[in-house]
Amino acid sequence: MPQKLRPDIDEYFLKIAKVVSERSTCIRRKVGAVVVKNKHILATGYNGAAAGAKDCLELGCLRDQNNIPSGSTTSVCRAIHAEENVIIQAALSGNGIKGATIYCTTSPCSHCARLLVNAGVKRFVCFLNYTNTEAHESFRQAGIELDVLPEPNFDLKKINERVLAVDDFTFKEAGFFTGFKDTNINSFYKKIRSSVRYIDRDDAEVNDEWKQIIPYVLVHKKDKYLVLKRLPKGKEKRLYEAYTFGVGGHINPVDSSTGERGKDVIERGMHREMEEEIDTSKIKFKSIKLVGFVYNESQEVSRHHIGFIYDAEIENNKVNVRETKFLEPFMVAKKDLQKFLNGKESWAEIVYSHYINKK
Repeated sequence: MPQKLRPDIDEYFLKIAKVVSERSTCIRRKVGAVVVKNKHILATGYNGAAAGAKDCLELGCLRDQNNIPSGSTTSVCRAIHAEENVIIQAALSGNGIKGATIYCTTSPCSHCARLLVNAGVKRFVCFLNYTNTEAHESFRQAGIELDVLPEPNFDLKKINERVLAVDDFTFKEAGFFTGFKDTNINSFYKKIRSSVRYIDRDDAEVNDEWKQIIPYVLVHKKDKYLVLKRLPKGKEKRLYEAYTFGVGGHINPVDSSTGERGKDVIERGMHREMEEEIDTSKIKFKSIKLVGFVYNESQEVSRHHIGFIYDAEIENNKVNVRETKFLEPFMVAKKDLQKFLNGKESWAEIVYSHYINKK
């Protein structure tokens, strides 16, 4: 199935309606509405008390105080409905809504449905349908299209991280490999870079059509290498107690901004990830150079990532990590690195065998 790179237009405006609903002063049900014409927002509205009046957040719910069940005696309520407010706000702005589409978090009551009919709305889109028969019949008679769609995900804690990735076709065209690649570095790099784009990380982790770009920086002073032990409080449980020889991580949209270190988005992502994990302000770098790539097709997680391996030589004897709860640093002599290969991180083993141990 093709990767969905962004929400479609209905999901986009439903998400906006959901955000609008957060302004609601209703205790029982927060509703948001957006009126759209020719893909442009004309007005927004949410359910709440009349302008200047005390609302239910201050006085408590009038319907609860009168023990009125949800859906009955709707006239007993302090709130103006979201659909009413969106009509009012459009009118106050001088915007006619004839032929417009209403995006709302819920389906309308019968009263709001009649108002929308007279306002000339042509379509109503929502994700919660309370099956008000009278409202549906009003829409049917007026020829207003009613679409009930899945609720969009707009929990800020659950919004997918977007990461830089390259499609599998380009990877193969550039020169598919498995293990470590240190030949034709520049041509492979340019081919990959020319086709990268941001996609949702959750999808990228399971979709074989994409490979995430991961800078992986080997930090060392001569023959002493930085080794990081991942502690139990880290974010990725699968890597607890693993030892990594590389500093880095996913490249995000923030790395597309100009003016940061690096000649392109991949280099900027490499520098940012390094600066987030270790205190680079106290490190004197002698050189940082791209030395190869890693890809491990045999592991479920690794096969969705391509490692861009950088060699960073420093003059410092010690490196401090920023997230001490998650990482513990060591400077380890090259001859002792093999002791830290415990099978939990395949990239460390590949890089050690094919690059570090051959230097």
